[in-house]
Amino acid sequence: TDISDVFEKMRGVIPQISRNQKVSTKNGEHLQTPAQLKKINQPSQCIKCMNCYSACPAYGNNKKFIGPMVGALAQRYNADSRDQSKAKRMDKIVGKDGVWDCSFVGECSKVCPKRVDPATTMQRLKITGVLRLAKKIISKK
Repeated sequence: TDISDVFEKMRGVIPQISRNQKVSTKNGEHLQTPAQLKKINQPSQCIKCMNCYSACPAYGNNKKFIGPMVGALAQRYNADSRDQSKAKRMDKIVGKDGVWDCSFVGECSKVCPKRVDPATTMQRLKITGVLRLAKKIISKK
């Protein structure tokens, strides 16, 4: 699999904790509870081996599709309680060639050596995208 485009896709989903506000704690740390950490534990295990791209039929049919690893990476930061860039990240994820191209075949999850389960992660991103769209529609009324 030619993965030269994947790194550009990674940069597009802001693969780091991004904050809009200054740190409000005394020592500058953003602490997490065990429950908050648990939300990001599974997608954080991704070693970026790209096996998921080799197995993904959606990526095989459309090289513009963001793909499973980038989706898992985006979910990792979206679920992080310390991050404040979810809206920007979701614009990229639910746009053209985003998560909607995932057909949930699940081959990406089968080949993942760290059991990240990118297929389910992509479905979670779809749900987040739908909820986000519904909020926009409701706020316009």
